[in-house]
Amino acid sequence: MRRRSHRALLVSAAALAAAFLGLAPVGPSGAADRVSGSAARPDRVVIIVVDALSREIVDRYGMSNVRALMDQGAASPKGYLGHLGSVTVVTHNVLTTGLLPKHMGWVEEGYRDVDQVLAGQGANESDLWVTSDWTRDQMFAVQNHVGYPHLADYLHTFRPGSTVVTVSPKAYAAWAFGGSGSDSIVTFSSRSYDCDGDGVNNWRGPTGVNVPKYLSEPVCGRWYVDSSSSLTYDTLLSPARMYPLDGNRYTAGTDPAHQGSDVWAADAAIAAMDNEDWSGIFVTLPGVDKAAHMWGSVDDPGGPDPQTHLANAAAVADAQVGKIIDHLRDSGELDNTLVVLTADHGSVPARSFHGVDDGTSGRGFNNWYYGTLENGTYTSPQPDLAPLMATGNISMSYSDSMLSTWLADTSPESTAAVVEAMRGLPGVSAVWVRDGDRFRLASTVRWDLMARDGERAWFGRHARELVDTMAAESGPDVIGTLVDDTTYSVAGDHGGIQRRSQQIPIVFAGGGVGSRDLSQPVRSVDVMPTVLNRLGIAATYPMDGRAWQLPSAR
Repeated sequence: MRRRSHRALLVSAAALAAAFLGLAPVGPSGAADRVSGSAARPDRVVIIVVDALSREIVDRYGMSNVRALMDQGAASPKGYLGHLGSVTVVTHNVLTTGLLPKHMGWVEEGYRDVDQVLAGQGANESDLWVTSDWTRDQMFAVQNHVGYPHLADYLHTFRPGSTVVTVSPKAYAAWAFGGSGSDSIVTFSSRSYDCDGDGVNNWRGPTGVNVPKYLSEPVCGRWYVDSSSSLTYDTLLSPARMYPLDGNRYTAGTDPAHQGSDVWAADAAIAAMDNEDWSGIFVTLPGVDKAAHMWGSVDDPGGPDPQTHLANAAAVADAQVGKIIDHLRDSGELDNTLVVLTADHGSVPARSFHGVDDGTSGRGFNNWYYGTLENGTYTSPQPDLAPLMATGNISMSYSDSMLSTWLADTSPESTAAVVEAMRGLPGVSAVWVRDGDRFRLASTVRWDLMARDGERAWFGRHARELVDTMAAESGPDVIGTLVDDTTYSVAGDHGGIQRRSQQIPIVFAGGGVGSRDLSQPVRSVDVMPTVLNRLGIAATYPMDGRAWQLPSAR
């Protein structure tokens, strides 16, 4: 059911700050940002998240449709993600709540269930969870426990009777992006269908929340894709084998009648536009992220099958962005629709790699996770974490382009031992210990490990700001920030403070938005209040982001 009246009508903290500082207000006041030449504001919003799309990838791979949207709308050249963890399962929730991770219930791929929200639902008694493996109901339970609205909830009040549809091939991104207020959430099922008649259920179809029949019927029709575990293309080669493909879930594939990944998501979003009286369409395109993880991000050397590599993934994603914008324009809805194009994080090539690539398919998961957890057991940490494990105090760790640890014993003496072990690990730039709603620096900063090409300046400006966004009881107790181009997981990753992980496109277009760059450093947390402001919707819950004034078309 849609969540509405049980929320107290609170004045947005962002609105008060905006009014005091002279910024664009959150709410219906301020007629200056109305569509030029019309009394009407846009009455709907499309948010496109290209998973792992850094500004560097846009430029390197010539993503012309993305670039055109940046040129035609209001882009933020100084914009950045603005929070940790810089991971999919976190940012999709940030985008449609306007909350920093520390205020939204979880902050990272790991989660300590302090309030026993998920008590009795796990396999162990650790109260530690992998958030990207949560079920739909588990994620909704954590969201609803905190009690904030999502953008879908606001849109229902703004346009009663309208529909909000969320589409993502990644289930956990879909649950976070839409929240329980999204009318339909469409993602991929498990391998539940035998659509090729080989006697094996190795195809995926649409599942989720209230999946409409135009996206589910006929069974084995367009919306069903081959996800055979043997359909790996060239991804059993190193380094992709650490996180290989399993069919056409995260790549489009070569069957034009059953394309998956970004094509599937964009086609489903367009089908929703054609069949619904919609006020919100939220869509995730995951192909760039998968290719970047497998092949080392911008260091992808190419390979025997271009299908799986970053150049192709960028081209496919770019084509889908163009297809969605063309459809809005051709249907006459672009002027009525605020379009947001962004990413959930960037991508860091592992030029300094501290995981294990031992020839085992899927080894990346044991590089990422350690611990006996409620929804998974991972007990083969990489050797470079041995000093940390030797403390005997690590209940859970998550390692990507940052190191996050949940401790069994947080006494000063035991925490100090973990700090001492972590500060000596390869590539660690600094160690931080959670102290209430902030992190304190617990080691010297290794400026000597940082390049002079701006890495030091970036760390100085943003490190403390970023680590503090994940200071919550559910989150890690001790973290280690890593220097540029360093991962402990797979060949390309994200998660930390590095510029390549943080510098993403944030673009507002359509809906009467003019063509002018925003001079402000817009962050992901600012997307929600800026959308509300543009649509003239008053916030009823405090947000951490601020609403930026968007230029109007002339």
